[in-house]
Amino acid sequence: LASDVVLSHDSNSFERSGMFLRLFRGFDALVGDDETVAKAWLANPNTALGDAPVNLIQSVTGLVNVVQYLDSRRARI
Repeated sequence: LASDVVLSHDSNSFERSGMFLRLFRGFDALVGDDETVAKAWLANPNTALGDAPVNLIQSVTGLVNVVQYLDSRRARI
């Protein structure tokens, strides 16, 4: 079932969708295609984040924090 949705560039929904895209890209870079690792990372408390990522990404502030964390992990050399 396909649905066409157009988000205005200046809407909160557009900004959040961009954050979720960044979340996915960072998460994919961190865990790749390993579904077991992905589920565990999302569900388990993360000391650096202070909670399980799945709980944090339910709020805008938490989503931003998780995305920033993932971005910092990708930038490591």
